[in-house]
Amino acid sequence: MLKELSEQYADEVQFVGILTRDNESAALAFNRKQGIDFPSFADHGGRLELGFADSLPSLAIPTTWVVDADGKVAGRVMGEVSASTLAGMIDDVLAEASQ
Repeated sequence: MLKELSEQYADEVQFVGILTRDNESAALAFNRKQGIDFPSFADHGGRLELGFADSLPSLAIPTTWVVDADGKVAGRVMGEVSASTLAGMIDDVLAEASQ
C-alpha cells in the first residue's frame, strides 16, 4: 500500500521509511523485492527516533506520520493505516498547501 501511494503521489510527496526494529538487511531486501524505491533508513539503537522525540514521538510501531512542507505534523496514525485513510490525510495537506 505504501509503495502504491508513494507512486501515486510521487510528484508531490516524499515517503521515507525508518527501520526501527527490523533486521536492516532483511528489510531492505524486502523493499527491493517489492519494488519499494522510497528511501528507508536503519535506526541503529534508536538514534533517529530519539532525534524526533520532541516533534514526532512514536508510541507504537508502526507509526505513520504526515508532515507538511513547513515541517509541521499534519497527521499521525499509530498501528496499521489503510490506503484510503493515508490518501485522505495527504490530500488534506496538499489542499491546505494550495490555498
